[in-house]
Amino acid sequence: MRSKGIVSIFALLILMLSILGVAYSAWKDEVVISGTVEMGEFIVGILKDAYGTGVDYELLETTNGYPEEEFEDPKPWVANTIVSLSGEETSKHHTPTQTVYKSMTITISNAYPQYDVHLKFKLKNAGTIPAVIAVSVSGSDDTDDEDLVFPSFVWDSEKGAWVAEGSVSDTAGHEIANIVITAYLPKDLQLEPCNEYEVLLDLDFKQTAEECHTYSFTVTINAVQWNKPEELP
Repeated sequence: MRSKGIVSIFALLILMLSILGVAYSAWKDEVVISGTVEMGEFIVGILKDAYGTGVDYELLETTNGYPEEEFEDPKPWVANTIVSLSGEETSKHHTPTQTVYKSMTITISNAYPQYDVHLKFKLKNAGTIPAVIAVSVSGSDDTDDEDLVFPSFVWDSEKGAWVAEGSVSDTAGHEIANIVITAYLPKDLQLEPCNEYEVLLDLDFKQTAEECHTYSFTVTINAVQWNKPEELP
């Protein structure tokens, strides 16, 4: 009887191992779905090296529209304009990579009536996402702590550009300069990726500008992604 019991236990163990063996050898398969999400890039600014090797902008200073060296008796430079760019940002997805500046500072010293400043630069959408923009101009007479009044931008269909043209004056009515900003931007102000847009700035200082005064102005270009125009100031 004892040997029979041992045989029964042995048979049970074999049966259990057989079941386990069948479970272990069952066929298996799997399907794997993987994905990669590469986020877009939003960069708008003043294009670096817009006019050739190392030339970010073009600046011309004149008196009555003529460069000083073209006068019959050349005059020494009295007024002086310095342009500086800062806040570099370089694209990661643009091919080839592009660098833009976020800020331009224009410093004019010893300005006099009939002194003119002509500046040309390019705006660039260096990212991968279309941008819509709004442009505003503000300034002040820092000596008298007065706000300056600037002309508004309007669409010029003949030039295919947004143009702000007219007098810059203080609140007391002194005409400081005539300003013309010509921005060759789309009418809907949407800047497409990989596209660049030229902007011209002309300043002509007037006789009624006050001596020994310091005037400052700021052109602000606000940009948001194309489908959020309501977020523009």
